[in-house]
Amino acid sequence: MTLSLPSWLTLPVLVFFYRPLTRFFPKMDKDGYVRKVVAAGNRFFRQRFVSTPYGERMLFLPYCLRGEGCPTVIDQEKGLACQPDCRIPCRLREMREMALALGYLDVSVVVSGRLHKKDGVLRSRDFLVRRIEERKPRAVLGCLCTRDLREKYLRSANISPEGSLGGHGLKVIPQVCLLKDCNCRQSSVDWQELESLIRAKE
Repeated sequence: MTLSLPSWLTLPVLVFFYRPLTRFFPKMDKDGYVRKVVAAGNRFFRQRFVSTPYGERMLFLPYCLRGEGCPTVIDQEKGLACQPDCRIPCRLREMREMALALGYLDVSVVVSGRLHKKDGVLRSRDFLVRRIEERKPRAVLGCLCTRDLREKYLRSANISPEGSLGGHGLKVIPQVCLLKDCNCRQSSVDWQELESLIRAKE
């Protein structure tokens, strides 16, 4: 139904109908649906994202992409902190360093508040919102799983022509790179797609 709609209408229609559809069709492929939402959102906001200077962008990466054997150090204010003397091969660190070298305003590695609740770690959504409030970017690139997106952000109140996260009192121009699965401890991603989104520019 929505495929023939103009891009500015496809996104809100998909978001609006998500919850009613899950109620009426509980066996619906939720992950597949969320991937369609992300594709529509990325198309709609793409031009404004690429025209935003690197210095006005933030990147959020999930700690489930860290290298195996990562000497995890959690900073409750800034997320997962890479150790300067770490020699473990880690694509996550490479992406973080690349974005900072390009001039990104900030890069945060988001830690699972559910898995690290005993350590006083904020829920990932609260952490993300707080970092955006502090740094005030115009655009945000987030790398996350379909479950996180649908449970925490897929609300009509969070989507408007001006940007996303409106339900949290924020307006940022978004792009999303979805993880291949929803494993909170060790996930995977299309690294080429992630790098392309980080570098995206007019």
